[in-house]
Amino acid sequence: MATQIRTRPFDNFRLAITDPLYFFGRRDLLSEIQRSPFEVRVLLGGSRMGKTSTLNGVRLHFLDAGNQESFRAFTVLFDFQREQPKSLENFLYLLIARLRETIANPQQEPNSESSWRQTYRRFLRQLSGAEVSIFGIKLNVTNPNQERCLVQEDFRQDLLAIIQQLQKHEFEGVCFLFDGAEFAIRQDWANHAWSYLRWLKDLDTAISPFLGLVLSGYRDLKNYQQRTGSPLLNIAKVQWLNLLTESEIRALIALRCEHEQVKLTEKVVNAVIVWAGCHPYLTQQMLNTIFDNLHLEKPRSSKDLMRYLIRQQHDKDFSALWDEKTKSYGFGEKEQAVYLALVQKRQGTSETLTQQVQLSEGEIEDALEVLAGTGVIRQLDTEHYAVGAKLFENWVAQENSAST
Repeated sequence: MATQIRTRPFDNFRLAITDPLYFFGRRDLLSEIQRSPFEVRVLLGGSRMGKTSTLNGVRLHFLDAGNQESFRAFTVLFDFQREQPKSLENFLYLLIARLRETIANPQQEPNSESSWRQTYRRFLRQLSGAEVSIFGIKLNVTNPNQERCLVQEDFRQDLLAIIQQLQKHEFEGVCFLFDGAEFAIRQDWANHAWSYLRWLKDLDTAISPFLGLVLSGYRDLKNYQQRTGSPLLNIAKVQWLNLLTESEIRALIALRCEHEQVKLTEKVVNAVIVWAGCHPYLTQQMLNTIFDNLHLEKPRSSKDLMRYLIRQQHDKDFSALWDEKTKSYGFGEKEQAVYLALVQKRQGTSETLTQQVQLSEGEIEDALEVLAGTGVIRQLDTEHYAVGAKLFENWVAQENSAST
């Protein structure tokens, strides 16, 4: 492909969105969290559905100085894949460390490892006990030692002290945003961690009203809740991320066209909506391909462009999604059967699809929930579902044709 006109942010829109200018959709969810930030929530969604971007959106929503309610909760993004706590005590230590860092620099992008952050982290590790004052908020460093551990009572005292200081500066409490919670549930200390956090929410009257927890993940997190009856997840409000709406996708396309200095016809815009199915990641990548194609000396035809998107650009993504043996988030035989049945009918419910697949209505409901949470089908209402991205549909058709 030809050289791009300009450098595109977020590694060509492959990484999570951290700039509110590029954040589209999820407004109802963001508003709901903002109205009740001190609850326990679980956000579920498949790979590339925008879970990390959504957590960034929550964080940015609360940092919006123009919003009168923006100071209700002080949000802290905690990336399990990046931090990888080794024990419950290490997990509690890291929570306090990230909270302190965010207080010191709330505008710092969560994935940015600045020299300041490195210096601050080294500083905290070296102290054996001190009081640090940042922007008028005094932080009592009780145990930032070489072991990088906090026992439960020390964590509670540190968290309570920080909340009390934050309340003097227009905040009401703290909301931790946990990205990649599947990492935690695979650890042998997971049940102890969730039990302790549940205790804080249920019985600690000094902390409970001022502590919010939002966990993001996918099927492993959902199955963990069902399998173990996790004390914390049992009180959580579980929500699946949906596809973006057509109006949100049109707004996204308009912004991208403005930045690329390109005008797309209504026919092309409609094609993006149909082929990408309002999936945020597929839409961004399809737009990249269309923009790059316009600058080729010999642009590809529409047919060749779709073939390139299906067989080259997204073949690896779709292969991992279709087969659970490849990735843990892939579809099993039940999800595959339900998807193929829905493709035949174009729209359906768990009841109508029982006529085509040898599964119970409950099994079909579970499969539809997973398929919709991955973004390959769209949930129309509480019962009805429709086929989503045509790119994925055509890839599946080609795979099935090749295997027969």
